[in-house]
Amino acid sequence: MLKLLEKYYNINYYCTYKLLFILCWRMLNPLYWLSLLKWDNRYIKWLVSIGKKTEEARMDKGIYLPYSSRALITPFIIICWIFSLVCLACTKILRVQLVRIILENGIIFYPLLIVFGICGYYINEIFLFKNDKYEKYFAKFEKEKKYLLYYGIYVVSLIVQFATFYLLLMEIVV
Repeated sequence: MLKLLEKYYNINYYCTYKLLFILCWRMLNPLYWLSLLKWDNRYIKWLVSIGKKTEEARMDKGIYLPYSSRALITPFIIICWIFSLVCLACTKILRVQLVRIILENGIIFYPLLIVFGICGYYINEIFLFKNDKYEKYFAKFEKEKKYLLYYGIYVVSLIVQFATFYLLLMEIVV
């Protein structure tokens, strides 16, 4: 079960990283588009070379570090999703409005944020960063090339998370 959860975290992290990298560094980067064309202009060649040097400087073992750090929001969202599932279960089974108690009582809210931060750190450490697991999973995912499966899991996971957050929000509002 732990291996399956580890793979789930790494699939979500991988998909978030790849989407961020492709959208932000490739599609929205004019230097990347200029590098695809053959230019005779010295200034444009110089700009393209600066873009390539910047990308190489920020790479670590084939992973672009700025987007790698931004992709860490995904494990935190999964932790919030698990918490919202617990809150929904308390609301439906025990008839205790756990979220209202937390939001109305500031004494509970701030320590809970600290607990979330600590849990997020340790979950990232265990499932992603211990012995550079994410690099091994990235290499494995690139080698297997089961992109449809990975992005399918990612999209279904996002839909379920948003549905859970929506249900929890409706419980708070009502």
